[in-house]
Amino acid sequence: MSRSSETNSFWSGPGNVFADPNIPQPASFPTASKVKQEARERSRKIFADWTTLHKLLGRYEELLRKRWVKKTQEQRKKILLAVWPNMPSTHRPDFQALRRESTQQRCDGTKFRDAYLWPYINVEDLTKGKSLLLFLNARGRHLPDTFAHADFDAVQLGQTSLAIRSAFLNEHTMLLSGQTTPEAYGQLVAWDQNDEAFDCLMSGIGFHPGHGLQVLEIQQEILRFLVQCCHLILHDLPSSSLTDQSVPVQPEPLSISRDETEWPSLAFIAAEAPYRVPAHLDFRRLQAIVVAKRSAAEDHIWALREDPGYFGDNVGDWSEHRQETLLDINGKRHPVLNKPLFWDRVLGNVIVDAYGTFLTWDVIYQQVSNLTALKQKYSNVISSKKKLPSEYGKALQNFRYLLNRASKGPIGNLKTGVPASPPLRSLFVREPQVPNSTMIRVETKSAAGKDPLMWIFQALWDDHQLFLCGLQDLTDEFERLIQGDPKQKERISPWVAQVFSDLAVMAEIRRQLSLYHPSLSTVNEEDTEEIKADFATSLSGLAELVRGFDGVSLANVGTPSEGRFHYPSDKRRTQQSIRAMREAEQHLDLFWRTADQQFASKIGRSQHQAIQHLLSEDREVQRTPEWVEPIEGPSRGTGSETPEVPYRNFDQLRLDREERTQRTVLSENNLPAKTKIKSRGAVQPTEPVTATEQLEQHKPDIQPTFAVSKRAFKVFSILFHNPAQSDTPGQVAWSDFLHAMAATGFAPEKLYGSVWQFTPTKLDVERSIQFHEPHPRREIPFRTARRHGRRLNRAYGWSGNMFVVA
Repeated sequence: MSRSSETNSFWSGPGNVFADPNIPQPASFPTASKVKQEARERSRKIFADWTTLHKLLGRYEELLRKRWVKKTQEQRKKILLAVWPNMPSTHRPDFQALRRESTQQRCDGTKFRDAYLWPYINVEDLTKGKSLLLFLNARGRHLPDTFAHADFDAVQLGQTSLAIRSAFLNEHTMLLSGQTTPEAYGQLVAWDQNDEAFDCLMSGIGFHPGHGLQVLEIQQEILRFLVQCCHLILHDLPSSSLTDQSVPVQPEPLSISRDETEWPSLAFIAAEAPYRVPAHLDFRRLQAIVVAKRSAAEDHIWALREDPGYFGDNVGDWSEHRQETLLDINGKRHPVLNKPLFWDRVLGNVIVDAYGTFLTWDVIYQQVSNLTALKQKYSNVISSKKKLPSEYGKALQNFRYLLNRASKGPIGNLKTGVPASPPLRSLFVREPQVPNSTMIRVETKSAAGKDPLMWIFQALWDDHQLFLCGLQDLTDEFERLIQGDPKQKERISPWVAQVFSDLAVMAEIRRQLSLYHPSLSTVNEEDTEEIKADFATSLSGLAELVRGFDGVSLANVGTPSEGRFHYPSDKRRTQQSIRAMREAEQHLDLFWRTADQQFASKIGRSQHQAIQHLLSEDREVQRTPEWVEPIEGPSRGTGSETPEVPYRNFDQLRLDREERTQRTVLSENNLPAKTKIKSRGAVQPTEPVTATEQLEQHKPDIQPTFAVSKRAFKVFSILFHNPAQSDTPGQVAWSDFLHAMAATGFAPEKLYGSVWQFTPTKLDVERSIQFHEPHPRREIPFRTARRHGRRLNRAYGWSGNMFVVA
């Protein structure tokens, strides 16, 4: 990489740049000899302590684990404070420090330097679970260079908030990655002595000398701390025996596993990440999450078009999270609340969000698939110590930019929706509406100033605070807060939980991407414009969607008033319930015809036609057949029987069609051979097809029979309940749903917010599926349970007759 004249000017004379009072000053301007001396001393101490820890773990790690596990919280705390006096007491002390000091105080010299440099060294996290044991294993079994980039990334908040400032030495690069000896670790290389030194720095593989010194300081203290913890835990053993060569080295104990009584979660994995070896980007797992998100977004679109009850619920949720619902500072209602213009806005939100979310996850899916192929293509040359192949590196940069921009969507929804959310509405007030203006201005009441939940939301909404804290860290803190405090969880509406889950999954993908390769931390200015252009092209459909629904008028067919979308699908089928369902379906069909026509009048095609080629399968909207009076026949057996209503729910309709098709084909064995015509694409020449071939074409997939416990069977009997039966089941406990899904071969995992991923592990299917945990109560309403059953039917062909009690 060649250096331009402007770049040469900066690096050769940085003092001119730092003379500007608006540019943060470095901590110091040391000479190269001083940097070399400090790096040498720190590197020597790092490797001395690492060698001690490595030898100690090789002989006594199993004993360390047994003793630590047996200790009480108070005993653990005593050891930690003896080794690290004044250790912060709470999780993420750097967040606490940020809130306690002003920008000027941080610039003048923060009082919380340790909290910013070592945010994961705190009493709350290290006394909990097996964090310290993970920390010991990771740092003692792997060389220091393994953690160099992760340790620097952990100081992001300190760096961006100016609480931590590094020294500045120009025209040198410090080498840490791939350096495995005390002499090489922290080696300082001058650019005029090594042609690759500048490229190494600019690619992100090498370190700026000031940043490198920070990493060395961080690691020196970590290893000192861990060695001294071991000495106190093994206090009854002579210090000399801990690394005595005569004591035989033991096999490394089994990896520390999670508590088997708890389901895995991304939040738990993120909480343990600072104490583990930096994770490698798992494209297979990433692809599974993205595919499931895309499938969920597609299912959401179909449910909105097919199920009037689901549509009405979504319209209601969006209406409750519009800022027009807020009273102004004079206690007055917004002038358009509940008027046609208000419902036009709400209905536009519902459509644009549904189709926009699908388009976004589809583009993310396409790029993940491309990255997976490129990773395979360049598998022999990819290394963390070298620049990535150009094609692969550009694709990763495009993906990172896509995630950054895509996250703005849910952040924007939270910014407008949280203030109006019923549990939090009392914390906000609206300014009086300016006549002829659509702008709504909302203010936070003073009572929200020290509210930890509101602090997280406000940090998300403020670009500067978001830059300081980082999206991944804020979503982790949000998840930790609501999962650890039931009162805080009650303040999150289901709508907010669902929006947040999309944001948090994007943040988690970004986190994994940032740890993948150091070169991803840098982008050339000339590449940025190309990346922006690629992004605009990939999401052009989203811009078309917004343009197509600007100013549409749908209130007259979509306002959920007078029971327009009342859909008693959870009731036993009677003439009255069938009539109500058919009327609601007719209203919903009219709404979508109107919406499609208005969009097509602007764009030339409906928004559904625009994505038709992206949908995973051809679906037909199912509709309730007309009521037919049951035919009374002779009684079969003793006792009264409830006549079966001639109605089938959606999965039963599908199975019934397949059975009729099979019977029809079987009955035509003696008819003349028919022809097979290709249903898609250009017309193909016809060819004879035998009745046997027809049967094979229409034969339903052979589905397994699941022998499950009574607990799981009860869940599936509700999910696939036959509405013709007289009884109406109750709710499904979320814990029972998790148990039932696990019993059939799925591995449940909590992502973020309310989203859970179910990954097949013992099934002959590959696609994962996601469901939202009911919020704030952990019980699935009957109507929602039947929707879950419908999704399982469409994804895997499941039906109620596949489950039997073991």
